[in-house]
Amino acid sequence: MTDQSALQGQTEVVGTAVRLSGEGPLDGAPEGAAEDVSFVPQGSQREKRRTGRFRSARWVMLGFIAPALVIYLLMVIIPSIQSLQLSFTDWDGISPDYDYVGTRNYEEILTSGRFWNAVKNTLILGLGSAVIINAISLAVALMLDKVVGRWQGLFRTAVYLPSLVSAFILATVWKYLLNYNFGAVNTFLRDAGLPEWARDWLGDSTIVVWVILFITCFTLGGNTTLIYLANLQSVPQELVEAARIDGANSRQVFRHVTWPMLAGAVTVNMTLAMIAGWTIFDQVMVLTSGGPGFVSETMAFFIYKVGFGEYRAGFGSAAAIVLFLVVIVSTVAANAYMRKREIQA
Repeated sequence: MTDQSALQGQTEVVGTAVRLSGEGPLDGAPEGAAEDVSFVPQGSQREKRRTGRFRSARWVMLGFIAPALVIYLLMVIIPSIQSLQLSFTDWDGISPDYDYVGTRNYEEILTSGRFWNAVKNTLILGLGSAVIINAISLAVALMLDKVVGRWQGLFRTAVYLPSLVSAFILATVWKYLLNYNFGAVNTFLRDAGLPEWARDWLGDSTIVVWVILFITCFTLGGNTTLIYLANLQSVPQELVEAARIDGANSRQVFRHVTWPMLAGAVTVNMTLAMIAGWTIFDQVMVLTSGGPGFVSETMAFFIYKVGFGEYRAGFGSAAAIVLFLVVIVSTVAANAYMRKREIQA
């Protein structure tokens, strides 16, 4: 009885293999192998053909990627490596000749008050915009998550629309709105009987950086809000309902259920906002050109100004390397810290 059961089991296994592969257990074997019980096939022809097709497809995919990869190498990677070389020279950006000066550019950067002012402004705009944008975007996303019906799409579109407009255009609009003489903001304040509140918003050295921070936060919030909204809709409702059954109110549900589940979105949004803040250029260029004086310069604008405006390409390249290191270190550190609190839904 046992031998018959074993034979029946072997027959079922062989039959299943034939149905799945379409080949018999001895297909592809040499002639006469059917009587040789010790013969075991050394690989499937189908697997070999599949491997060959995969290799061919891989070369095809590489062919599609190659043009973009070549352009990226020529326009980004090679100039970046060349910038590292130029940071040790006194090149003016025009003449074909230059001399190597060692680390003199880096020493001058570290002792430059103008550079450290740019660092301070970059920290204010980078960290400030990252925190403010994420706080406001999360609040807006929580409100949009409660909207149902036909108004849902309208409000989401209204929130996202500002991010479709380039920073250059938005900064130009704000430049006219904040003009001291005929800007809409000061005109409204004067008409409202508050002329003492009218300010030279872009010319006052005590507030100009904070004005740029406000405009930056207004520009970059749309994408962040949508990321939070998408993550909110992926929070398991079973956990929310369980918390409510246990007696948790809305604030407790957000703190103990929703907020931990948003950890991944917080990491992504904070990283993107910090990188955007470190490299702010368009707003400063349009609104103040770094003024009054050098008060509102950021690191990115400082690099542009000294490299192209003052014809000190070697010094500007050294500043660009410093900015690159700041972005890399801050981004890696922030990601390492924020990913510790991430959990999977």
